[in-house]
Amino acid sequence: MGYQPKRCQRKVRTAPALRLPAAVLLLALLLAGSWSVLSAHVSARHDTDDLPRQKVERQETAVETVAPTVTAPVPVTPSTAETAAVPAETDAAQGYDYTAPVPERERVENDWFEDAAFLGDSLTDGLLLYSDIRGPANLSYKGLTVQSVRTDKVIRLNGQKYTPLEALGKRSYGKVYILLGINELGWYNDQRFYNCYAQLIDLVRAAQPDAQIYLQTLLPVTAEKSESHEWLKNEKIAVYNDLIAQLAGEKGVYLVDAHAALADENDALPADESVDGVHLTKAGYQRWADYLRTHTAASETS
Repeated sequence: MGYQPKRCQRKVRTAPALRLPAAVLLLALLLAGSWSVLSAHVSARHDTDDLPRQKVERQETAVETVAPTVTAPVPVTPSTAETAAVPAETDAAQGYDYTAPVPERERVENDWFEDAAFLGDSLTDGLLLYSDIRGPANLSYKGLTVQSVRTDKVIRLNGQKYTPLEALGKRSYGKVYILLGINELGWYNDQRFYNCYAQLIDLVRAAQPDAQIYLQTLLPVTAEKSESHEWLKNEKIAVYNDLIAQLAGEKGVYLVDAHAALADENDALPADESVDGVHLTKAGYQRWADYLRTHTAASETS
């Protein structure tokens, strides 16, 4: 009988000592496992939350960091821009070279412009205000670009405001003249200009599938303006005009070399035909209008 109490005493003393480290160890393992799972969940949640912000930051640092180049046009394949099929009734099937400016022809009268629409910036607005061209729809506004012509509601029709592209779709036209690009010279991104212009041509064609589309080359600025301005450079205008010629060829639309109508022997705008180095005098606008009257694609589509 004396042996049994002794065994019981040893069991009472040793059992807690053996169980305590095991319990502590088990609790530690459970806590460590829970923290690992919790940490992984918290880390994953924060990584996901940061993705949109990180994406925006990468985009912001990448926008328009390409240095301006004025030595050669950007090589662009048709797959770069959203291309649209050239209408079968155009002259492409007969091998017409759309990269070449339309040649000089017999002068047209005002009835030629009665079914025309002009898309452009303040230069086009000045042309239709100060020259003798009468009859076309004036869908131009100061500061417009190949991008904002489809986003800025600056054309008022019947008491409502529309973007120039929306206004273009409100009626049918036989011709659409486009002059855009002077405001885009400050973009410092030739590829962006090319792609936006290519998309615009597709949208114009969708709005006016039966119209002749005329792309006009950019007018020069005066030598003084080109030398003094940060980005209005005649050298850069020449690059953009090469891109416009490429677009005319790619899209099967007519090219009008308006630059040739006003450039002097140094490819600059004569100082006496400009009021500020960019915009024209009344005589300058009339010379431009005379060029448009004598450079049409009338014979190709008659």
